[in-house]
Parts: sequence; C-alpha cells; structure tokens
Amino acid sequence: MYFYEWMAFDGREKIDYQKLVSDTEKRKRHGKTVPPVTVDRSVSEAVFDNESLYSHSDTYIDVRTPNDEKRGLITLAAGTGGLMLCLAAIAAIWFPIEDFTRGADVNGNPLGWEFYVFTAALTPLTSLGALYLYFRYVFCQFRLEAFTARRLIVRFNRITRKVYLLRPKHLGGVVALDWDKAEVCLDPNMSEAEGAGGFVLLGWEKESHAVYDAEGRPKDDFEITFVGKPTRNASELLAFWEYIRRYMEEGPQAAPRPKRLISKFPWPWNSFKAAWRLDTGFVGKPALWLFVVINLLLLPVILIHAFFHWVSLLLCYEPRFPEAIEQAGKQRENVD
Repeated sequence: MYFYEWMAFDGREKIDYQKLVSDTEKRKRHGKTVPPVTVDRSVSEAVFDNESLYSHSDTYIDVRTPNDEKRGLITLAAGTGGLMLCLAAIAAIWFPIEDFTRGADVNGNPLGWEFYVFTAALTPLTSLGALYLYFRYVFCQFRLEAFTARRLIVRFNRITRKVYLLRPKHLGGVVALDWDKAEVCLDPNMSEAEGAGGFVLLGWEKESHAVYDAEGRPKDDFEITFVGKPTRNASELLAFWEYIRRYMEEGPQAAPRPKRLISKFPWPWNSFKAAWRLDTGFVGKPALWLFVVINLLLLPVILIHAFFHWVSLLLCYEPRFPEAIEQAGKQRENVD
C-alpha cells in the first residue's frame, strides 16, 4: 500500500538535490516545459472533490492518498509466510522438549545421538535462523500494509495556511508545510488520456524553509506527497486540484462539502469493493460487461484478496494528528 511513499522517502536520502535543481534549471534555459505550477494559478473552471475527502470543515479538509486500496497481497504473501515460519519454529522447539521430557521419541524408542544432533540442535537453529532472516529482510515490506498506520492523511488548513502530512515514522513522520511555497507537479495542458490513473503530486523545495516537524522545528530537507484518489481523465485531475486550491485560497464556499465523506471504519464490504475493482461505470455500457464476467470467473481469487485486504486493515491502527495540529487554526477561526 505504501510502496510509492516508501520508495519516495527512502530514495530522497540518496538523491543529489543540487544536481536535481541544476538539471531543472538547465531544462528551463533550453525552453523545455517544467510541470510544477504554483498554488495561486487556476488550472480548471470546474471543481471536483474526487471522492477523496475524509473530513471537511471551515478550518481544514483531510484528503486521502492514491494507494489506499492497494493492499492485501503483501499481507497474503509475507503474512502467511511469517506465520508458517513462526509455527515451524515453535514446533521445532516444542517437540524436542517434549521428547526429552518423556525420555523417548513418540514411538517409545530411546533417544539416540541423531535426536541430539538433528532434532534438538540443527532443526531448531535452522528454523530460528529462517525466522531471523524473515524479520531482518521481509518484515519491513510487510509493514507497508500491516502493523502500521491504516492510512496516510494530507490535511489542508486554510486558517494556518499549512499542509500537514500524517505519516508513520518510517515514511517521514508528521510534518507541517507552508501552503504558499508548495508546487504541484501538474500540466494544465495535459491530454485527457494523460490524466487516467493520475493524482496530485505536491512538492516543497529545500531552500523554501517550508518544512517543519510535528513540534514546529525547521527541517533542512525537501518534501513530496501524493494526494487524492486516482482519476479517470485529465478533467477530473485538474478539477480535483482546483477544488483543493480554491478551498485554501477562497474558502469553503468555493469548494463545497462533498455529499459523502470517506468512512474510516474498516468495513469488510469496502475491502471486497477494493478487490473487485469495478465501479458502476459498466452499467449501460454493454462492452464493459465483459469485465464483470471475468471478475465473476475470478471470484474465488477476489474473495481471498478481499479477506487479506480486510485483515491488513485490522492489523493496522487508526492514525491521529498530534493535539497541536488538531487545534491549529481553531482559536483564530473563533476570534474571527
């Protein structure tokens, strides 16, 4: 689920930032298009909430990230593998202890040297070694969708003029970013096809001094974040960014509350919908019913995926912003 965020955060430490800036400036000098636009630039006449909001108030909006539905497969593979290794390690330790206590094997035969070499020594050591390798090299991938935050949240606070990122520590932690210094990697002239599966990418340059940790301390680093549910075309993508931009620049009246906010409760049927991966767009379009038939044929696989999708949600905790961020802007709003 958090693969792209993990790659972005992990790769950020290995990026030669000065070279990145130099290459960007070189592209500008040669007249090449550089996608980022500033937050004061309108990119669409329409606004669209993109079914991407957890909350909407006069102070802030909480927005989802693109990969929320992409989970379950790592839980299936890494989780099942880890469980089997744990059971094997327990069995490899328990059965020799049981035989040693009894003074004979399960058939009543006396314990020979084979028992002490293989059953009591090599087998438990091999199992424990495999378990160590699992936690050393596999568990970090397992934490991309289990035993971590259930979701990432991007909060846009129009009163404080900040963007707050709610992330686990291994993905960068909680940070506060200046809205006015954000750049959005978005081409207003993109074709409709280029917007298919697209999402908003926001970035803050290192020199902008716009990055702060949860305690308000400046961080000498650049930041990026992905925002919103993947869109179906460029019009939706541009209108979604315009929705966020107008909320911050003009207020809630310019970006009305959606008819339906995203529920944070891990309902199992939402996991099935995520694994099914078909929306109601096929209704009234005969050609798309073929995908419904294919999904019905794959229903057993879909149900297994949906189950582990739900399990991964249950293995996660619901993240919350620090109290200082929760209260940010509310006092000023009350005074106004």
